[in-house]
Order: sequence, then structure tokens, then C-alpha cells
Amino acid sequence: MQDLISVIVPIYNVEQHLKKCLDSIYNQTYHNLEIILVDDGSPDNCGAICDEYAQKDSRIRVIHKKNGGLSDARNAGLDVMSGDYVAFVDSDDWIEPAMYETLLTNLKLYRADMSFGGVADDVEKDGKITTAKKSNYGAQPFSESSTDAMKRYFCGSWAAWDKLYKAELFDGIRYPVGEINEDEAIVLQLLDRCKRVCYTNEVFYHYMKRVGSGSITTAAFSRKKIAWYDHCKHNLDFISNNYPELIPYAKRRYYSSLIWVLNNMTADLKKFADLIPIYRKELKEVINEPGWANGFSKKEKIRAYLLAYCYYLYAGVVRLFGKHYT
Repeated sequence: MQDLISVIVPIYNVEQHLKKCLDSIYNQTYHNLEIILVDDGSPDNCGAICDEYAQKDSRIRVIHKKNGGLSDARNAGLDVMSGDYVAFVDSDDWIEPAMYETLLTNLKLYRADMSFGGVADDVEKDGKITTAKKSNYGAQPFSESSTDAMKRYFCGSWAAWDKLYKAELFDGIRYPVGEINEDEAIVLQLLDRCKRVCYTNEVFYHYMKRVGSGSITTAAFSRKKIAWYDHCKHNLDFISNNYPELIPYAKRRYYSSLIWVLNNMTADLKKFADLIPIYRKELKEVINEPGWANGFSKKEKIRAYLLAYCYYLYAGVVRLFGKHYT
């Protein structure tokens, strides 16, 4: 009997994109799927669309729940899944037909615990879709140790949806509810449980960026987005305690997140006035650490020093005049 793959789809306010997403899962060449659609209290017609698909395919299970956010919806799916393997698809994206068949084949071939596929970042603007970039794992599929996979993560990015996981990896692990960048929060816990991870550069997942859509990733900077920095700092602590050989890689990502936060705060100094002294002090400590910029581009180094200098001047203005200026 074929292994069962549970595909979890968190759904909220994506009525116009949902059918394309569901059709791409429904039409997979690998048929032994448990498709869990989590209607996260969507205010539009998504719930009805989910029920419609469930009526035509017994593999589809629908959960209607009160809105709790992306993490809460994924967790709801994880709590009820029964598959040997698990995967995630965001409800405004779509996947190629052979995605799960290929990822499972590779996972078994390399005796891996997690299988990565290629990703295309597709940008939709004024009804036209262009591909901004594609992942690049190399010409041929390959596998590596979990430690090397962590190193690759620190030098790149991480998302839940371009992968196939052994379901047991999520035993006792759930996404943090109410936070964004939730994928970053549990990545090291998952990789820590892996013996091997495998990759293919064949593009299977289409990550849709819709200009002007008001999505989390394209929305203006806010305090909530500081979660990326928080997760990077937590991950540095995890690495320091468990994988000391990876500390330089974890530090680089942590430094990047700190610079990113301060760079975005410059757009509204008054709005972030209570936070700026905290992160300014931290940046000062970072750039005084020997070798802090190892691996950074010249542009990144210049940005860090300029931020430090600008916030030094800003702090001086505050001390002199006792108020914050925009």
C-alpha cells in the first residue's frame, strides 16, 4: 500500500485564488493524499468552496474554525493528520502535478527525513505574472547531513511549503500562534531531528506575490515584523548550545535581521521611538565585535555603519532636545 501524505492548506480570504490552489493539489500524480483544508474563519466564500471540493473527493477533509492566524490553522491540520508524511501549501499559491511523487521518491532514494523541491517566485501585477527568481540547488538532486542543511538555511531562506516531511518530525512541535515568520521559529527544531535532507532544483512550488494585495509579506513594516529578528536571536542561542561549529552562520543571520529591523525603523522614527535605543545599543555591540562582517557584502557593511552613525546622531538630538523627531 502506498504511503499516505497529508497536505495541510490554511485558508483565509483567498476566494479568487483558492480553486487554482486546490486543483493543483487535487490533480497530483501521487494519489494517496489526505488533503486537509483548514478554513480559518474566512469571511468570504472560501468555506463553501472547501465544502464543494470535499463533496467530490473523499480524500479531502475540511476543518471550519474560528480565525486564529496562519500558525493556528497549520497546527489545526497537524493535530488531526494521519499521514506518514506531511506537506503544506499556502492557499494563494499552487504546485506542479508531480511535486509529491518526486519529493517522496527522492526522500526514499536518499533515506532522508525531509525533501526539498524547487520554488518559483511569481509576481502578479495588473493581471500579468512574471517569475522574479527561482531556487538554485544545482543541476542534479542530492542529499546532505542535517548540520549542512542548517548551514544552508542560515545562508538562504526558509518556508514551510516547498518541502515534504516525515510526519514524526512534528511530534511535539507546533508553529507559534499569533506570530509571523513562524517558519523561522521551528526550522532548527525540525532539522535537528533529521539525519539527512535531500534536494531537487526541479521547480514544483509557485509562490505568488501579488503587488498591492495587502499580504503579510508585502505589507508595510510593523512591530509584528520584528518577529524575524526575535526568531533569529533565539536560533543563535539554540546553535550556541547545540552546534558551536555553526555559530558564525547563526550570527550572520542574526546580524542581518538586526540591521533589517533598524533599517525599516528609519521610515518612522517617532513610531518606533521606544524600541530604537534597544536595537541601536545592540547594533553598536555587534559592529564592535571582531569579524562581525565576515561573509557580508560591501553594501551590507556600509548599510550597517551608516545605520549606526545615523542612530548615533539621532540619540544626540534626543539628548539635546528631549524629544523625538520624524
